[in-house]
Amino acid sequence: MRTISRDGWTAADYESEQILHQLGHRDAAARVTRARRARPLRRAWRTLRARLHRPATVAETPEPVIDWTAARAAADAVNRGDTAEADRIVQATADPRSTAFAAFRFVGVK
Repeated sequence: MRTISRDGWTAADYESEQILHQLGHRDAAARVTRARRARPLRRAWRTLRARLHRPATVAETPEPVIDWTAARAAADAVNRGDTAEADRIVQATADPRSTAFAAFRFVGVK
């Protein structure tokens, strides 16, 4: 026989178990425990649904600030083989990540 853990049960859980016993269910405690089980998929769906139906807000991520002059200069440095210089140029901009990705457009272009 398998034992059922009743940790954290409320009075309503015990009442549900008693009612299920009276109705003739042999596994009343297991049914109540199964009903109390966490449902992460249901919680995730509710969260997603709430986010999809909330009113539109201002963009949560700011627009990337690309310094095109610096991106071109960094790409020229990469084309020369001076990656340290390219890194220095990109890191000096307001948005190094976006500028570095923009520099890839000019790498290898003559």
